[in-house]
Amino acid sequence: MASDGGRCGMLIATFFPVVTKTALRYIDTCELRMKPLRNETRPPNIAVLAVLTILALPVAAKAERLPALFEGDNPDRIFQNLVEFPDISGNASVMMLCASQVEGSGKMKDTFCYIRNNADFTYNEAIQKAAKKALLKPATIDGKRQKIYLQFRVEFTKKDEEKHIIVHLNTGDAENLEAYGPDFIAAQRVIGKERWMKVCPLRADFALTARAHVSVEGVGSNVSLAHGYGIVPTGNCQQAIVDTIEQSPFIPAMVDGEAVPSAFVEPFGN
Repeated sequence: MASDGGRCGMLIATFFPVVTKTALRYIDTCELRMKPLRNETRPPNIAVLAVLTILALPVAAKAERLPALFEGDNPDRIFQNLVEFPDISGNASVMMLCASQVEGSGKMKDTFCYIRNNADFTYNEAIQKAAKKALLKPATIDGKRQKIYLQFRVEFTKKDEEKHIIVHLNTGDAENLEAYGPDFIAAQRVIGKERWMKVCPLRADFALTARAHVSVEGVGSNVSLAHGYGIVPTGNCQQAIVDTIEQSPFIPAMVDGEAVPSAFVEPFGN
């Protein structure tokens, strides 16, 4: 989760500006071009793993994990109803990749979008304005509301006088798109103590992208890190990010209301 997402997005997008017309594939582009830092492949203690698995299965099996959604009882607070199409001339097709912290109340906080060019500022402004007023249906685990890290795309298309805005609850990651199509709901990480923020640099510029696997039980694993820009953080910082992913509960990805395994990508940095 980037602490300065706007700047991170602008800088990374400067390095890696390849974007398709139908789906923003920023994460995959970064994964292809960024230098991998680490890929956690620790050999497990089989005996301990077996015991932990047995203990964890009953809890995971009964836990009901429901994602945050752009839904609500008040249509005036629904995000996609609040996004206004910018006043532009000519036709357009723009996909904005954004992220936000969604509180247990359903309010969006610290929303940011990746800026690739000057034209994106206009669309970003429309998204930011809507996010300040929006109220989502919050994520829950066994009925308890959760604060989560939400990644989403907003698609703006204009042809002549026809304007359309479509919100996708996923990042457009190529691996997930190939498996589930464009309309699945991506995994959502529950925000907790965020140990990485206490270990990693507070002032130095850096950006790391974490990529992981999230199971249907909502468990993150197989974390790898790739460097985006700025300093290369210490091993302690990198490990703290890996631990944050592995120790955070997740709302798993959803397809037609059913939990599915998925890839998960999240940027960390200043």
